Amino acid sequence: MAFDPSQSANGLPVNTGNPAGGAFYVDLRQGYDNRTQQVSDWFMDAGWLEADFSPHNVRFDDKGMWLHITRRYGGPTPYVSAEFQRRGFYGYGRYEVVMRAAKAPGIVSSFFTHTDEQMGDPHSEVDFEFVGGKTNEVHTNYFWNGVSNAVDIDLWFDASAAPHTYAFEWLPSSIAWFVDGVEVRRVEAATTSAAIPTASSRVMANIWAANKHAVEWVGKPETSGAAALYVCMSHVPVGRSGRHCSDTFAVASRSD
Repeated sequence: MAFDPSQSANGLPVNTGNPAGGAFYVDLRQGYDNRTQQVSDWFMDAGWLEADFSPHNVRFDDKGMWLHITRRYGGPTPYVSAEFQRRGFYGYGRYEVVMRAAKAPGIVSSFFTHTDEQMGDPHSEVDFEFVGGKTNEVHTNYFWNGVSNAVDIDLWFDASAAPHTYAFEWLPSSIAWFVDGVEVRRVEAATTSAAIPTASSRVMANIWAANKHAVEWVGKPETSGAAALYVCMSHVPVGRSGRHCSDTFAVASRSD
């Protein structure tokens, strides 16, 4: 893979948009750190989905961070959601999470990078998303300037039964997704139908309940509540070394 040496002083690629931060490793069993982390407290209306994110639905214990979805009667949405963000912006490199998805029809739990017009960039994401009624598969997706390229990947386990390691490597020339160390999808800039994102982004995780047009994809939620568990998150920028979640948490071996 060739990078343009003019892009940076050391010949490694740089992202557009906000300056990209460095490596991080977060063991979420250690609790919440408000210096480097934040939880969302806002109402989102994306047109195709409305979600009400509350910090009361984010909880920590010795297993990690739990993002809860809770039923309510009255209020702007039938469910209260939860969202976690790593402060700062991050660019090309490897991202990992150890998580257990929520199991409930109509509910989505996720791990992704994100930026948009409110942060001064075109809409950009790289995603892992788990639909709670189909936890034997994972939804992989990416956006650049609002154009997406999504593929559902069959898993060899139930993602809601136990934590597993999910990773993606985001580079100027490609994006690759991994499950327990196994590459499950790759897109190349030279051949993909949607351009590879270039804007440095927030690292995020959330859980939400489908409404509006999202019901067509996720299904109708009918649960009284559900939760996703997050144990570890890490990022190592391209061209650098650093600690990954998979260095600490063993990945399961695949048996076909």
